[in-house]
Amino acid sequence: MSKQSKKPTFGDDLDAPAPSLTNDALLYGVNRSILPQVASTPAVSATPETPAAFATEEEWLKFSSFLRRSTYVRLKQSEYWDRLVLKKAVDSALCAFLDTMEGADRPLPEGEQYRLSGKKLK
Repeated sequence: MSKQSKKPTFGDDLDAPAPSLTNDALLYGVNRSILPQVASTPAVSATPETPAAFATEEEWLKFSSFLRRSTYVRLKQSEYWDRLVLKKAVDSALCAFLDTMEGADRPLPEGEQYRLSGKKLK
């Protein structure tokens, strides 16, 4: 018996484009309203443009939060059927929400700056 020489890697293709819809998804329908909207690019362009999201790509930070059970199930269903990338969907939804909040872009007061000096932001 031979052993595998290399362990399989999972999650390396998270930034790959989603595969086309399966027959089941076409037959039963897909709820596209919860997916982040991607701006369409013109067919012919004089100079190649890089999307703003890729030009200013930041590192991803882990954090935890809580969800209702039904919301979690819907996320997992969309992740499977729509090939949704959860971290990107959560990031775009939170950014859209924070754009409506007045205090999201205001710096913290001097006495609260210590909250940003944790391991994650070093």
